[in-house]
This record gives sequence, C-alpha cells and structure tokens, in this order.
Amino acid sequence: MTDRKLMELAAGRAPHMTHPDSVRSMMLDMLTALLPAFIWGVYSFGFDAVLILLVSVLTAVAAEVLFELAAKRRVAIDDLSSVVTGVLLAFLMPAGVPLYVVIIASVFAILIVKCAFGGLGCNILNPALAGFVFAEFCFPDKFVVAGDPLAALKLGDIPDIPLFDMIVGNIPGGIGEVSALLLFAGGVYIIMRGVADWRVPLSFLGTVAAITLLLPQNINGLGFMGYELFSGSLMLVAIFMATDPVTSPVTKGGRLIYGILCGGLTVLLRYYGRDTEGVVYAVLTMNLFAGLIDRIFFPPKNRAGGKNEQR
Repeated sequence: MTDRKLMELAAGRAPHMTHPDSVRSMMLDMLTALLPAFIWGVYSFGFDAVLILLVSVLTAVAAEVLFELAAKRRVAIDDLSSVVTGVLLAFLMPAGVPLYVVIIASVFAILIVKCAFGGLGCNILNPALAGFVFAEFCFPDKFVVAGDPLAALKLGDIPDIPLFDMIVGNIPGGIGEVSALLLFAGGVYIIMRGVADWRVPLSFLGTVAAITLLLPQNINGLGFMGYELFSGSLMLVAIFMATDPVTSPVTKGGRLIYGILCGGLTVLLRYYGRDTEGVVYAVLTMNLFAGLIDRIFFPPKNRAGGKNEQR
C-alpha cells in the first residue's frame, strides 16, 4: 500500500490495518495476551478481581447490545471489541472499588466514547481509558490505593518495596496492572502476532526511561528510572492501550513521535500533575492529536512514491 493511499484511508473508518486476521481474531489475541496478568491479579487480589472483571465485561457487552438494538443496527458484539474494552477497564481498577463504579465506567466507555461516535473504528479516544478517567473524576475517593508506590515517587523518594517485587507484581494497584513482567510478555505476544506495533511501546517506555534517568528527583537516577517504569499502569497502557489502532497514528514514523510525546507527557504529569499517575491522561491527550501527527510530520505530498507502509 502506498503512503498516499495510506493517508487517504486515515480519513475514513478505522482501524486501517493490512492484517490477515479479522477483528475478532485480533481481539482473541489481545485476550490471550492479557490472560497471564489476569491470573496474577486473581492470585494477588482474590475473588474481587474476578468479580470486577466479570461486571466490567458484562456491562460493556450489554451496553453495546442495547445501543445497537435502540439504533436498529446489526448487533456486532461477536467481534469481541467490547469484551476487550471491559477487560482493559477492569485491569485499571483497584480491587476495593465498588461495583457500581465499575458499571458506570463501563457504560460511559461504551455508550459515550465508542457508540456515540459511530461504534468500532470511529471513536477518537480509547474507551477503556476514558471510562476509567470519568469514574475516577466522579468518585476520586474510591481509587485511593494504600501503599501505592507512585505516592512515594511523586515525592521523589524510592518506595519501600524491592524492585523485584515491582517487576513481578507483589505491589498494590489495579487488578491487572501490577505485574510488569507478565504484561511485557503479553506485549511480546501481540507484537509477534502483528496485533500491535512495537514502535509505540518502545518509544513510549524509552522516553519515560530516558527522562527519569536524566532528570531524577531526590535519589539515584538509575534506581528512580526503574521504579518509574514498573509502577502504576505504565506497562499496561503503553503496551495494550497506546497501541490501539483506532486512536493511534497510521504511519510508522507517526507512531514513533506519538510514543515519544506520550512518554514525555507521562513524566511531566507524574512530576508536576495533581495525581500520582499521569499515563492515562497522557495517552488520552495524545489520542486527540494522533491524526494531526501523521498529517504534520508525514504529509502525503512529501511521502508519495516512497516506501510502502503497512500496519
């Protein structure tokens, strides 16, 4: 596919991917990649993790079915996109969050962020991230996590948790975000399957690592960098949400710039923002500029006749 044709597709309905598999099979790959992290979440947080995930997924699917029926459109939940949205949203939730908060977040993600814009491929924001932010904004006290490592990092201190535990997942946090190791393994799987492009997570995480290494707070730069990389929802968002083909740039170069900007904004928000976590806000902000990044830095007239560029 030529670069000019790729940019023409960018103006139409997403996702625009030259991929041999269907949307359903890609969603199955996503669910497969997320399964180890979920199993760890159940091990760490018990039945609460199962309940939150079930409620989130069932609500997401039900909301999409009701919308499609009300709009007199074909019910297309068999593509599993609403299931993946429900799973990713649940992964961000702390184990103690009330179920009504999960329901509200899931309904908002599907009805307002996805369906109101036209359904799969038409949303401009990642539904799971937007649903999470909406719920956190409405019920901030329900998202306070005791012993959150990001609270110490916010003050420029090393958390009182071994770095090994941070990597493995012996830490408080969202039910599916704590094990950086298993999320990374899942990321390798979806990259090898062609579901995600390596450029976004590599440039994203690389930028976070570089900035926190060069501009540490009150402690050793290398140690601070390690804790920043393995804390919060950074791994989950950078690997599984920032790579969303609907809300990320089309071009290869655009994805690199997108990842760099996401990483830089994440560190900026973690250092100076009101909340301890900045990655969800960083990616949602850059979702709004994904198409603009392609058009400013890689306009069709400058790239026509160049190398073919595919998802």
